[in-house]
Amino acid sequence: MSAVAVSRYLACLISVLLLLSLQPAVIQAQATGRLRVAQENFRKEPNGTQLATVLEGTEFPVLAERGSWAEVELQGWIWAPSVAQTSREGFDLTVNVAGGENLRASPSGQAAIRARLLQGCLLERVDASGNWVQVRRSGWLWRASLEISGSVPAAGAGEQEADIQSLITARSALAVYATPDGDTIATFEPGAQAQVLGRTGDWIRIRVDGWVYGPAALDSVSDLADTGDITPAQLRADPGRYRGALVRWRVQFISLRRAERSRSDFQEGEPFIHARGPAGDAGFVYLAVPEELLSIAESLEPLEYVTVVGRVRTGRSSLLGSPVIDLTDIEREDTRR
Repeated sequence: MSAVAVSRYLACLISVLLLLSLQPAVIQAQATGRLRVAQENFRKEPNGTQLATVLEGTEFPVLAERGSWAEVELQGWIWAPSVAQTSREGFDLTVNVAGGENLRASPSGQAAIRARLLQGCLLERVDASGNWVQVRRSGWLWRASLEISGSVPAAGAGEQEADIQSLITARSALAVYATPDGDTIATFEPGAQAQVLGRTGDWIRIRVDGWVYGPAALDSVSDLADTGDITPAQLRADPGRYRGALVRWRVQFISLRRAERSRSDFQEGEPFIHARGPAGDAGFVYLAVPEELLSIAESLEPLEYVTVVGRVRTGRSSLLGSPVIDLTDIEREDTRR
């Protein structure tokens, strides 16, 4: 892929803080959620590392939403010998048992199981009772698997939501800062609009959606350099190395499917394309389809060739060992369709 082509796919979404004088903020009630499916993967971040498997009926506070994901706080009791002290990433404890450990509703071996925490899951210590430790951890669940009551803020909005319009327009040129006491990172021009995420005192957190010219940005986003030569074989051989890399492949469409529960690299019910890999590769690839591309994917015919663009979710899926790509674009070859 040429450097010029990169600009077609580079959307710069900036979350920043803007200094404005506004009325006092309104604190919203905490939203709550309940898992309504048999089980669901609990992840460190959207589509990120799995930390646990949460069971049906588990309830928790819902902290934020981001696209098709919801951030929740999981809390419960774990058998003390199954955790060890740690200082990693600001947490107190880590699950140190091969195969993981149950998280229960109360400090008893007979209490309801809320989740199965995986080995290595980092936790915050809350309390202790005998041989039991109360812990908590925030993480992300697939939004469609939850029943949510109450209003959920957008990710990054914090605990306070500004009592203002969802969009603001600058009346004059304003400096934009990375943090309230941080460096200037941009200038908000007169007439420019931004989405309001929240506020702290006189500081307003905003999100600006726009575009930058790819060749001018390559020095700071080297992962967007020409990655068209990355092959599925390279991804399978070293799956961690290319996570997040941009690929552009010509593949042969086989079918559009919905993920079963056994496919741990997907959310249950998530749509994906099953396709033959690019020329020279004898294997298959799986292409996760976002909502905005679903109508195009549904119109594809078996054995049709398409060019796809996306980022590597994993180079080797846990079930069949094939690459999983998060699609950002589908280019059909037959323009008459």
